[in-house]
Amino acid sequence: MSSLLSEKDLNDFISPGLACVKPAEPIEKGEKQEGDLEVGKESNDMGKVSISLQDCLACSGCITSSEEILLSQQSHTVFLEAWKNLARDTALVVSIPPQCRLSLAHYYDMSLESFDKSFLTLMKEKFGARYIVGTQIGRNITVNQTNKLLTERKSLSSSKKPALCAVCPGFVLYAEKTKPELVPYLLDVKSPQQITGALLKKAIPNIYHLTIMPCFDKKLEASRKDGEGEVDCVITPREFATMLQEQDLKLTDFLTSTDETVLKQSCSPPGWDISVHWASNEGSASGGYAYQYILHQKSLHPGSCISTITGKNSDLKEFRLMDVSNENVIASSSELYGFRNIQNMVRKLTSSGSASRNIKVLRKRATTSSNNGSSFGSAVDPSKTDFIEVMACPGGCINGGGLLNGEANSSRRRALAKSLELEYGKVIPKVSCSDHPRDDSTYKYKFSAIEKSQDVLTVGNTW
Repeated sequence: MSSLLSEKDLNDFISPGLACVKPAEPIEKGEKQEGDLEVGKESNDMGKVSISLQDCLACSGCITSSEEILLSQQSHTVFLEAWKNLARDTALVVSIPPQCRLSLAHYYDMSLESFDKSFLTLMKEKFGARYIVGTQIGRNITVNQTNKLLTERKSLSSSKKPALCAVCPGFVLYAEKTKPELVPYLLDVKSPQQITGALLKKAIPNIYHLTIMPCFDKKLEASRKDGEGEVDCVITPREFATMLQEQDLKLTDFLTSTDETVLKQSCSPPGWDISVHWASNEGSASGGYAYQYILHQKSLHPGSCISTITGKNSDLKEFRLMDVSNENVIASSSELYGFRNIQNMVRKLTSSGSASRNIKVLRKRATTSSNNGSSFGSAVDPSKTDFIEVMACPGGCINGGGLLNGEANSSRRRALAKSLELEYGKVIPKVSCSDHPRDDSTYKYKFSAIEKSQDVLTVGNTW
């Protein structure tokens, strides 16, 4: 495997299958004269096949793409080549979310402020970036459109419940390619990555949009037909660090004494508030979508209170909005990370999940805490909530496979991810998702189950 990816980094526990709908074909070595026939002389030479990320998205042979295809079409080398050949009238624009900023700051042993200043100066002076932005404006739109859609679905008895968050491309691909029965549960609101790209492309003509994301599967998300053109290239913090090494650049050399606010303002597009797009919001380090839904419902039900319930492992959490007068549940949502928990969820949402569970054992495992100190004493069951914030990586996006977590031991990796999550809550300024300019545009995916090919051998498939 490449130096950027290794087996221990694939922490969604799913490996590619052997089947592929685009096999190699024999090379024709030349025209034979009519009538000539050589029995048993078929060519064994196989032609080199060009497989695009679009091919991978449309193929059911693998859960995700192979690393070779990912890195050949969405990588730092692809970016460098495109950057060197940018037309004069094309501007480079860069976006980066808070998880990647924290990971890179930790890797370079810098404070977040020092990293931000160095990163902005590097991208502006070395690579000539015209604008460099955070992704919170895009996330605000994702959160608000998610809350609006969930509120509408809550009143419809015909809607599939629980609704499943679709900002994690690893989980979306898993659903589309292997669990078609989950597709109706998916919310079709686009992720902050894609909405940020759409906003930039709409506001600034002729740009090349590079984004730095915590997960390799974000490369596939940028290649979806329903998001084509919103992001030109996706690289991870690991690739960013590799790029600097290959270019013989030291990030610390670009640390400037310029005031951080002044620097961020100079790198922001017109109308982009730095106090918003460089910030984050309340909730998890994966976007806080579950908690933001409960906050939205709380604003619609004055006098209600939020109960937070921890599940049987650290990757399960449930939020319940309670009516104080009678302790009835008004609304509920949950955070569910990692494929071990996802597979348990799938069993409950599909026909294969009919096995009875020992409720007493589940209740004994669950611990309950509430914002107002009350205990409701019931087990976490995401399948019974209104909405699930699903992420493929254990620990969520703060533990993404593209982040710079060099710990070989899995427990140490999780410890570092937990440390970054705590720092995320402390050092990233928080804004209200409702405090942003109104955007009536629709940012939606078009999900569909991908049919499995009947023409390929699926021996060894790890689904």
